This record gives sequence, structure tokens and C-alpha cells, in this order.
Amino acid sequence: MQPFSVSAQYIGTLELPSGEQWQLAAARRALLTGEESVSGELILVDPGTDSGDFPPEAAGKIVLMEGAETNRLIRTQAANAEAAGAIGVILFIALRPPHFYGGTWEPPVWAGIPVLGACWNQGAWLKGVLARGSVRLSVQTRVYPGLESVNVIGVKPAKSGGPDADAVLVAAHLDSVIGAPGANDDASGVALALELARVFRDYNTDKELRLVLFGSEERGLLGSRYYVDQLSDAQLDRIAGVFNADMVATSNPVATHLYAMTHDGLANLVTDAAAAAGSRLGNSSLLPGRFGRSDHVSFHEVGIPAALFIWMRVDSWDPLEFSLERVYHTPQDTLDENISAERMQSALEIVGAAVLDLVRKEVPALETSQVRADP
Repeated sequence: MQPFSVSAQYIGTLELPSGEQWQLAAARRALLTGEESVSGELILVDPGTDSGDFPPEAAGKIVLMEGAETNRLIRTQAANAEAAGAIGVILFIALRPPHFYGGTWEPPVWAGIPVLGACWNQGAWLKGVLARGSVRLSVQTRVYPGLESVNVIGVKPAKSGGPDADAVLVAAHLDSVIGAPGANDDASGVALALELARVFRDYNTDKELRLVLFGSEERGLLGSRYYVDQLSDAQLDRIAGVFNADMVATSNPVATHLYAMTHDGLANLVTDAAAAAGSRLGNSSLLPGRFGRSDHVSFHEVGIPAALFIWMRVDSWDPLEFSLERVYHTPQDTLDENISAERMQSALEIVGAAVLDLVRKEVPALETSQVRADP
């Protein structure tokens, strides 16, 4: 267990009349400890970027708005709601299908009243409830200061027992975002890593096999960056490659392929091993690609071959032309709604075969096989 400190987190809870509770991200407040609760009738305001958008009856109400396109306008929305006498604000994200619904989010405001960031589908659901009549909600915001996250590390030594043997890492992240169960993102990656640990536990391997589960990936790759920062140059030089499993089991019907993504889009020892494994298995689902936003980036930055394994659809590398899944970072990222056993099996076979190929024998001398490039 490798603990590390992370910054305070602001979390909101929205309670519906039925008693059901939604966990949402909350904007930062002057509130430094404890919690605050408000209750009131919900009112829809559109768009809220002008003070004239707020009717007199907004005073004492909780205001529901679609979040504006820029941070400046979002701050204007919150300020206008507070000036109109609102006791709370729910801003739902403006991204819509066919891309994805958007997750809970921390509104970039500093307000005197609670301001919560909801998913697009949560906002759409609340709008539908309001269309059928009035509804009263309770909103609670709480700050959690002085937090500690953790990386979980398991090591299977090389059969030589030598402390200087090269190491191959299988990595995933332990955390999810606020309000999302995280079945695919990234319990699927954790499950893949644990299954490979179970399968390989009795193998004789020439390299060290290391399982690393990172904390706080969703808050900016904090766990993997902390892990890398704690290693000496000699320890970094021992790492032959990193297989990062993140979202490897989505049931999203439009996801076409399992990708082996590198941060710069270039092939390396890890992607080559995965491509060879896919070929041997007769599995044509694996494609190369370029993508950041996951823990493989932390290793790429110090010159270690690393790749992200992820199921998705790519029409082009324009940010609006690739699709993770509609329920990415939402309450619908559950075992029942967002996990495919077949895609999980495919990822297990390709990554597992590639990892085994690297740990059970010496890697052939390649031009790139100075294992860690100069960062």
C-alpha cells in the first residue's frame, strides 16, 4: 500500500421526494469543514446567463439550468441565480448524445450558495419531472479536507529472485468519478489485472511481474505520477513495459475495437507484444491509436514503453469523432448496464498473452530495446 495526500473534495447529495439520493460534484465554497443542507422547490431557468431570465418566484427556490458553454458564462449563471435569491443551483452538463451523456462535474464557480454539477441525463430527467408538476428537493454539500489516496502494489519476483530483474507492469486505476459506480471505468481494468495475477501466480517467469492499482487517476493521474516520482532512475530503468487496462469491458454497441493506445501514437515494446499476441490468437479486434488521459501517460513521460488498452469507436481523432460510451462517468456505469463479458474475455486474452510473452523470456534485442528512452 502506497498512500499519498490529495486535495480536499467537495461533494453534493441531491435527495429526491422518493428518498432516492444522487451523489453530484459540488463547486468549491467558503465552507471549509462540515456540511450545509437546503431544501426547496425546483424551478427551471433557461439559459440563466442574463439576470432577466430569472422570474421573481426564483427567490427561495433551487434553480435547474443547463450549464453554459464557457466557464465565464457558467459563473454568470451561478451569480445571477444567487442574486435572484435562489438557495441552490443544479447545472447539468450540455453535452448530448450521440456522443455521451457527460458525468457529474465540478462547476468552476465560487458561490455563496450550493452549486452542483449533474450529468446530462440527470438534468433531462429532472426537466421531465418538472413538466409533470412541482417537485421539492433537498441538497446537501460537504467538504472532505485532508484526504489520502492509495496505490496498491503486488509483486511476483522473477524466478531468479534477483532484485535487479526487469519488470513488466499490469496497471489499472481504483477510483471512479463522483456519482459513478465505475463498473467499466475502471473496475473492469482492476478485474483484468487481478485475473492475470491469479493466472500467472504459479508461472516461472524471467522477469518480475508487477500489479499496480492506482488511486486518484480521475483527479489528474495523481496516483501513477506519485508512483513514478518515488522511483529512482535505476528502478525506472528496470521497467520493461506497462500494460494499462482502462475501460476494457464496455457493452456500448458502437464500440468497434480494442485499442492499444500510446500517448504519442507510436508503436513500442508493449504495443508490439499485444499485436503479436492478437495475431497468434486470431483476434483481429486490436488496433493501434493515440490517446492520453490515463495512467500510461505518466510512464511515457519518463521514457518507459506503455500503452492504454481500451474499447471504443474511432471515426477520426477529432475529439468529437471518437466515442467511449454514452454512460461514461454516469450513474449508469454499472455491471448490469455497461459490462460485456465477451469484450472482457477478448481483452484478457490479448493482454494476458502479451504479458506472458514478455515475462517468460528475454525480449529480443530491438532498436527500441533500450527499454527506457531518454525522457
